[in-house]
Amino acid sequence: MDPELLGWLASAVFLVRLLPQPIRLWRTGTPQGVSPLAAMNSALSDLAWLLYGLGAGLVPVWLVAVLALPPGIWTVVLLRRRTSRGDLLLAGLWLATILVAAYTGGLVALLGVSVLVNQGPQVLEALRSDDLRGVAAPTWWIALADATLWGSYGVVVGDAAVVAYGVVLFACATTILVRLWVTRRVPRVSQPEPAVAFAD
Repeated sequence: MDPELLGWLASAVFLVRLLPQPIRLWRTGTPQGVSPLAAMNSALSDLAWLLYGLGAGLVPVWLVAVLALPPGIWTVVLLRRRTSRGDLLLAGLWLATILVAAYTGGLVALLGVSVLVNQGPQVLEALRSDDLRGVAAPTWWIALADATLWGSYGVVVGDAAVVAYGVVLFACATTILVRLWVTRRVPRVSQPEPAVAFAD
């Protein structure tokens, strides 16, 4: 497949992956199992990609980042009542790291490992929680396709960082999908938490 076409296809799948989670939160008002820190880190990383794309004059990069910001910010807003001070502190640390990297010229290297910062908190949340009712499974099924396409793109163009993105995202998505399967097979003994209404 043509590398440019593969890159655009991977970008489209990436954008589609961002939609199921905020839609589920908005429709159900159930945030259990969803990591606010992961949502904030992802939105901040989208902002970093936007700055990088504008600075480098790369239209596909900043265009995808612009399209990714609304669902990312929407997810953060929907999780506002579940967000802790610790989440805000760690997200602030990630923002400071991005700004320092942008100022010192290290933004590219930082963005190369951003998938760990973005997805790591959600993987940890899924592993330590038995209540994942708020997690949108379609997000992570689409993430498998996202990871495969970007990993393939990285192989085609010889970019190890993009390959690493694909590998890490695939591993994160697989872990979360397995946890969803396990938690839905094992009935919870405790009473379910009441749903949080997000509409004001």
